[in-house]
Amino acid sequence: MLTKDLIVAIQEELKKEGVEASQATVKAHLKAYETVVVTTLKKGEDVKQKGFVDFTTKEVPARTARNPQTGGTVEVPAHRKATASLSKTLRKL
Repeated sequence: MLTKDLIVAIQEELKKEGVEASQATVKAHLKAYETVVVTTLKKGEDVKQKGFVDFTTKEVPARTARNPQTGGTVEVPAHRKATASLSKTLRKL
């Protein structure tokens, strides 16, 4: 499912709930959700949606890696990466 398909699906689900929303409104809400999640993760905080997904950050230590094209070594600095853990409901699909 592409983003545009997701927007249409959310719009249809809202209609079932009796809420009229344009595709532009749904797109804006989806973008706001993405922005809040990314901003929160950049602060080093977790985002937990019970029964859906947990977004967390993980510290990755510095390491020496190998460039497969040249065979030379490359120093990879320490950094943080985002991870997502699905709820039990989603894992059972």
